Amino acid sequence: MTAILKALLFAAFAASSLSGDEEAGFVPLFDGKTLQGWKSAKSKGDGDSGPFSVNAEEKAIHVYAGEEQGSKQENECLVSDKEFRHYVLKLEYKWLENRYAPRSDWDRDAGLLYHVHGDLTKVWPFCLEMQIGESPGDKVHGPGNKGRFHAGDLFVLGDHLRVDVRRNKRSYDPKEPLKSGKHCPTILGVEKSKGEWNEVEIRVMGSEKATYLLNGEVVFELENFQKMDTDGSFTPLDKGHIGLQAEWAEVLYRNIRIKELPAE
Repeated sequence: MTAILKALLFAAFAASSLSGDEEAGFVPLFDGKTLQGWKSAKSKGDGDSGPFSVNAEEKAIHVYAGEEQGSKQENECLVSDKEFRHYVLKLEYKWLENRYAPRSDWDRDAGLLYHVHGDLTKVWPFCLEMQIGESPGDKVHGPGNKGRFHAGDLFVLGDHLRVDVRRNKRSYDPKEPLKSGKHCPTILGVEKSKGEWNEVEIRVMGSEKATYLLNGEVVFELENFQKMDTDGSFTPLDKGHIGLQAEWAEVLYRNIRIKELPAE
């Protein structure tokens, strides 16, 4: 499939959203009843899903359900069984009250991972991330300014990964792309108050481009995803699993659905 045709197809899907046919072609990744199709990184089998469970009333994935405020918990990752290449993914999330040690007094933090690859039992696996977090604007929160967690930010997880980013009048030299651990913030996007549902959407075109939306607003774009091979050369990072983070804050994820774009 040519780059022009891919762009036209992607534009067509965007246009269908504007026409009011927003859910046409989407299929659920979470059935609202079970965690079928997903596996936690630290799972020991026999139905073990770590801090992830199903909240039947909300028809949502519940992270740290029933755990006491301030108690010590482990971080975790829930990963889809399937891999995806070209798609639009939508979900909703809602913060609940509790936070856990060692971040019981930090801003709430979670994330939507994509192009997850490599060792899926690793926390965190190699991937790209759309940050989900409650830090407002560009302000850095947490004791001792230990972190900003703003929904729509980018994290690149893996020293072998490279991406190009240009956003909000700030340009990043494509000759010096972001590396692992580098956090690229967005200044756009307003998260709703704790206890309200937020809508997240990512539009991914293989290794070419990803667009992040928060509550209907485009907040971030990145391009040219690459991974370093064993010989030091770079090849496109064009597919991977989907992941959801558990990172010391009680959160619900629901209405997780995906629309795959036509194969090449």
